[in-house]
Amino acid sequence: MLDIPLHPPPGFNPEHVQFYNIEIARLADGMISVAVTVTTCPRDEELATQELHCDRAHNLDEVLAIVKNSVLLQ
Repeated sequence: MLDIPLHPPPGFNPEHVQFYNIEIARLADGMISVAVTVTTCPRDEELATQELHCDRAHNLDEVLAIVKNSVLLQ
């Protein structure tokens, strides 16, 4: 299994989240690329995009584990 962090990066405030982007792509070597980014609004009328996690997975179960551990829903 992948070494998936259970906590968001420093400086990430889930209260400022506007939306998450999840990108999944099949790679030439058969692995799956997974990238999770978040768009936040730390100040009025200012949007910022931050990468939360980027990794490679062997199957969809690992992809879902990456997404599950990256996305914080309140």
